Amino acid sequence: MDKKYSKKGMVLIGAEVQGSAEDKINEIIDEHKVQFTVTKGIIGPNLSNSIPHMAVFAANGDLVFNGHPNNAEKVIKTALKDVKEEPSTTESSLFAKPKYLINERIWTNTEGKTLKAALISMEGQVGKFRFSNGRTFNYDITKLSADDQSLIKEKSGKESEDEGTEELDDRFQF
Repeated sequence: MDKKYSKKGMVLIGAEVQGSAEDKINEIIDEHKVQFTVTKGIIGPNLSNSIPHMAVFAANGDLVFNGHPNNAEKVIKTALKDVKEEPSTTESSLFAKPKYLINERIWTNTEGKTLKAALISMEGQVGKFRFSNGRTFNYDITKLSADDQSLIKEKSGKESEDEGTEELDDRFQF
């Protein structure tokens, strides 16, 4: 459903509510090639005890569906029927897409390995990157190719500073 309706502005967020370990959640995300954000540790109103379960909210925030995902498509179509194009990405828009320093692209490190991610921000020489499924990680940009480092300098408008680096996530060393 995410691929089918995201162009009309639907934002799908998966909620893990059974207390699964993060590595198990990530395994399932990778196995099923999930492209939408999956959250862990949801706190809020319990809409159901059944799994799988889907809640659909209209653009104005009203709950328009609450039940099994197999029964949601008709409601989603109705909720999106008047939407002709992607919603505005202004700050006030409910469906505003995140603004990145550099949009999702293929990055290459000095060893020639690649991965696809967006650059969210820079802190010193450490970039915060985001995969399309919402997972973020920190990476020392001095380990990127010269072309990628030049692009980051150009887009950020400043040289990276030699400051202390944040803890880097070794799972995403490519």
